[in-house]
Amino acid sequence: MTEEYSREAKTSESFNYRERLPALDGLRGVAILVVFFYHYAGGLATKVASGPIHALGMLFAFGWSGVDLFFVLSGFLITGILYDTQKDPRYYRNFYARRALRIFPPFYLLALFFILLTPVLGIHWKFAHLAFLFYLGFPLALIWPSLMHISPLVITNHLWSLCAEEQFYAIWPAMVARLRSRSAILWACAAVAVLALSFRIAVCVSGWLDIGWTHDFLLSRMDTLALGAALAILVRGPQPEKLLRWAAPVFFVGCVGTVALCAIRHSVSHLDPLIATVGFSLIALMYGGLLLLALRPGAWVARILSLKGLRICGRYSYGMYLYDLPLTLLLSPRRDLFISWLHSYAVGSAVFLILCLLLNLLLAAASFHFIEAPIARLKSRFRYASS
Repeated sequence: MTEEYSREAKTSESFNYRERLPALDGLRGVAILVVFFYHYAGGLATKVASGPIHALGMLFAFGWSGVDLFFVLSGFLITGILYDTQKDPRYYRNFYARRALRIFPPFYLLALFFILLTPVLGIHWKFAHLAFLFYLGFPLALIWPSLMHISPLVITNHLWSLCAEEQFYAIWPAMVARLRSRSAILWACAAVAVLALSFRIAVCVSGWLDIGWTHDFLLSRMDTLALGAALAILVRGPQPEKLLRWAAPVFFVGCVGTVALCAIRHSVSHLDPLIATVGFSLIALMYGGLLLLALRPGAWVARILSLKGLRICGRYSYGMYLYDLPLTLLLSPRRDLFISWLHSYAVGSAVFLILCLLLNLLLAAASFHFIEAPIARLKSRFRYASS
């Protein structure tokens, strides 16, 4: 989940794409919190049949869409970086070196942790698991589902998004470099979006592939990434302030469409065929509108997203995402102890969630300050010529 803010967007409303935007840190914080509550409380609605807790559980169960927000952000930030630096003589070297320094260390540390604790965790490795080390575990795990469950305490489901992002990084720089102009990139984004939706529809209609392909395969999610990419190009246009005026209407249409679709289907599952097709496009639209709202200087949305708590979560979001699912498998069975001690399902669950969030945040913070940040300083050796 990229943290490159040096090339955001520049408008006459006074925000500068060469400066870090606190609201985007907060937006990333929102994304990781949504995913966190999905992992820890996504099944809440099934345990309580009605009432406020059931409604809250349904909201948590929709938390899988937090990854879609990450994708919109990645498309926006990565495309901004690539577009602004395409004349750099070391365009590819600098981009990939900086990405590797940011993404690889905690990922391979987690892999090493699992390898060293293989006997303790009861892991049964297969040769095909090597694909995860090259971010090719997905779609391979969609072909061979047993690769996702390697132990009762270790599953790899959440790595699908990291595989998709790394695959996106592999192909997108060359596309931007080849297309070069704003109009060509925008047309490519539109074409990719149509292709992604068409592929998802084909999967759901034909039944030839498992519906999981609509969620976990890069081609299926390229419309979300492409939307962020298109926004990065549009805010660099001659009149970006006009685009920002559409932020609230776009967000509203995306929200209403998403809520209506879920209500019609009586489901918030990404495995529902209608949600997995049109729904993904509406969700991308919703988060694209939210991103534009975050770019409006002084707006109440940008002020909320700039709150320190959200920015802290955003800062540590990569580690939180990476370590969250393993922690979930370890901690979730302890929820009933809190419910028993406090004699209340609601209070016990709330205390449990807060403690799990703090533990996750502390682990991610330790990873960031002791591993990620020191290695990330090496990015200074790969500065862009225009920096």
